[in-house]
Order: sequence, then structure tokens, then C-alpha cells
Amino acid sequence: MNDQRQDITGPPLEPTGEIAADEQSDFRARCQAFVGPFLLKNNWEFQRGLVSRSPEWGLVWRGDYTIADLAAPNLVNRIMCWESADGQLLTEIAVGQRIEPLPAESFTGPGGHGT
Repeated sequence: MNDQRQDITGPPLEPTGEIAADEQSDFRARCQAFVGPFLLKNNWEFQRGLVSRSPEWGLVWRGDYTIADLAAPNLVNRIMCWESADGQLLTEIAVGQRIEPLPAESFTGPGGHGT
């Protein structure tokens, strides 16, 4: 039996209409700790992240990453993290999307290190 939650709709890949919430370092740290092992296991390299506040989804952390064996110019790989109504962290992974990369100055990697 599949225990994934197929009935959940996630936030959009781009933070359009959302406000930056960079002061939310606890939320960022929780999301990075949640997705970090997955990125590491798959040898994906984190590039940059951004926390924003959505009227519909609350706090949303988005992170752009690269996949060593899947370099495609002008395409973005993104992972998102947000909290369900019951406080559980949820994620969505998007590979090879035609979206704008997150701003470079928002970089904070899973280890909390910037460039």
C-alpha cells in the first residue's frame, strides 16, 4: 500500500505574489534538515533557497539544485517544503522546469552555508 499523500496540492513552483520571509530561519532549518538527506543520497547539489509567505500556503521554502548527470541549460530543478494543517512538513520535487531560478543572494544550503 502506498502511504504517500496523493490528495495534497502543493504551492506553485514560483513564489509569485508571495512576500520574502528570510527571517524565518527556524522554518528554513527544519526544511533543510528534512530534505538534506534526500539530496545527499541522490548526489544532488543544492544551489540556493528562499523562504516566502503565501496567503494560501503559509511559509514555503523553495530550493534550487543541480543533478550531476542531468544538466539541461535553461531548466531549473526545484524542491519545495511547506507545512500541512497538522504541522507535518511536506515536500514536492520538480525536475527540468521552465521557471526562473531563485535569486542568488538568497543562497543558504542544507548545511546553513552560503556562497
